[in-house]
Amino acid sequence: MLATMFENPKADMLYLAPTYPLIRDIWYPKIESFLDDLGHGYFINRGENTIKVQGAGKIFCRTMEHPGRIIGFEVLDAFLDELDVLTEDKAVEVWRKTKARCRQKIDGKPNQMYVTTTPEGFKATYKLFKKDPLPGSHLIQLSTYSNAHNLPDDYIDELKDNYPANLIEAYINGVFINLKNMPVWATYDENSNNSRERVKKADTLLVGMDFNVGRGCAVIYVKRGWSVHAVDEIYNSYDTPDTIRVLNERYPEHDITVYPDASGGSRKSVNATTSDLAILREAGYKVKTLKKNPNIKDRVMATNRMFCNGHMERNLFVNKDTCPRLSAALVEQIYDDNGLPEKGIGKYDDMTDAGSYPIAYLYPIKKSNTKRMEL
Repeated sequence: MLATMFENPKADMLYLAPTYPLIRDIWYPKIESFLDDLGHGYFINRGENTIKVQGAGKIFCRTMEHPGRIIGFEVLDAFLDELDVLTEDKAVEVWRKTKARCRQKIDGKPNQMYVTTTPEGFKATYKLFKKDPLPGSHLIQLSTYSNAHNLPDDYIDELKDNYPANLIEAYINGVFINLKNMPVWATYDENSNNSRERVKKADTLLVGMDFNVGRGCAVIYVKRGWSVHAVDEIYNSYDTPDTIRVLNERYPEHDITVYPDASGGSRKSVNATTSDLAILREAGYKVKTLKKNPNIKDRVMATNRMFCNGHMERNLFVNKDTCPRLSAALVEQIYDDNGLPEKGIGKYDDMTDAGSYPIAYLYPIKKSNTKRMEL
């Protein structure tokens, strides 16, 4: 981007990111550092979201959140960062709106658009540059290993620690992975992740719970060293008090910590005055929950990573004999046409939701602070 601006001092540029915080917290500091290292003057106007480069043109900084607002200026080139974070339809709309901005004329220099992104399934980037490539487009797929010298020494190991094995191809090698109509819990193997563990007298029980009137679910875990084992399940309980009744009947002497659906703080499955979380606390259970449920993608990745991470280590296990519905759900639940886990009666989401809440709480995906950028 800057090289083109220095070669063409009248050229303006457009930088697009999924959200404004990414521009404010990552893009601005990075380009400030880069220009400072070059000893080149600049001025960042955070009110207008522009960067004026001394002796060159201007960089317009915009988000992709509202494609209809990508208007009112002309640029020579545009840079779209992490395009595949968006839904496919929205990403294509951003692409079209951006293309309409790339009409600044500089003698001898064609207008160009650049996309840098981690593949997120067969979405917009795949459609635009791989399946049916746009005329004149060029796709470059790079491995993180090729850029390892610019990254912290533990960056790749952290990726392998934090992401499930099935996504390492996408996040390290830049390969398009089909996330539609494939198993949601792709790293779960009925044999490799099978457990023979049962509840023991001294165990503290970790209970994942999903609230649904008439089909409430709970998954009971125990810890064994570094590993976590699903050892029991409750299925189709009528409501939260019914789930509590079953837990107390089965485990009257055990300490119980519940990791429920965060919406239970406002959800009232029994009456209009008492929330599900309040009912659990009144029952004497410890309740661990975030203010809101984690992003579905992060919850799925956290659980898949525990089933098998990028180092091929398995730390999450399910006793198929005592948790038959959970085991079946982990095998059979697939992604829908929108790239989300299938939901609804008979779609297994109740059991997998209950089973994944404790894992996402206790072993969340750690977001790397390292951001790779092409300037």
